[in-house]
Amino acid sequence: REGALLEPPVYAWWALLPPPLDVVVGLRQVHFLARHWAAVRGEPWQGDPVAEEFFPFISAPRFTLRQFARTPALWFQFTADWEELDWPLLQDPSEGAPWRSPFEWGFLWGGAPADPAPKSIGLAPADLAAALARDLSEGRYILTGNLTSSLFADDCRFVDPNNAVDGLSRYRQALGFLFEPTRSQLDNVHVRVVAAGSGRATIEATYVASGELKLPWRPKISPWSGKISYDVSPVTGLVVAQTDVWNITRFDAIRQTFTPGSTSRR
Repeated sequence: REGALLEPPVYAWWALLPPPLDVVVGLRQVHFLARHWAAVRGEPWQGDPVAEEFFPFISAPRFTLRQFARTPALWFQFTADWEELDWPLLQDPSEGAPWRSPFEWGFLWGGAPADPAPKSIGLAPADLAAALARDLSEGRYILTGNLTSSLFADDCRFVDPNNAVDGLSRYRQALGFLFEPTRSQLDNVHVRVVAAGSGRATIEATYVASGELKLPWRPKISPWSGKISYDVSPVTGLVVAQTDVWNITRFDAIRQTFTPGSTSRR
């Protein structure tokens, strides 16, 4: 019948959203079920001022989390005339393919100063691989930011499935806000040179990591395996790009981020 639901009011995986976002799910389900059954029974819709006037997100057509975050008109009656938030991390990567590209976080660390340490120019790929292995095994730098800055170009690009940062100093600053070093692990590190010669050298590293994030609800990230590819400049011998690939999905990483862990600290 006209007015009956033609699609779910929320995406199925929203059932896993933690508080307070689960309230959005519940309110939309109640509102759209009421409209659906009124249409099925042939009853005129009496309206819902709370959903249709005061809290538009309850009655709006289905939207993504990014659309919700960047569209104040969905939030409250008094934000109906606010302009959309033009922030890079809130933009959908491509139409019909949300969540495929990592979030670009560089804008948050625009004022990060460059590292003054001199660079290790001309380091042989094997020596660079050995130094990266130490930084991973001893410094656990992808969890702590404790890396040897002389190995990386200042404009190095760092990418993983969820995050992308341009610039060494920005990357180190961002890592300082993520994991609790004393409650995080990085093991089974293996580093090797996979390509070297007249062209750009490539180094690969594998690892297993786990940890606790520096968030008030202390989420714990279960062990995951990763493989890092380092692109090395043939001119300077410095790492100019780092790409990390995980054996878990982006959704699983985000889900664990918003899952409360134990609040007790031993």
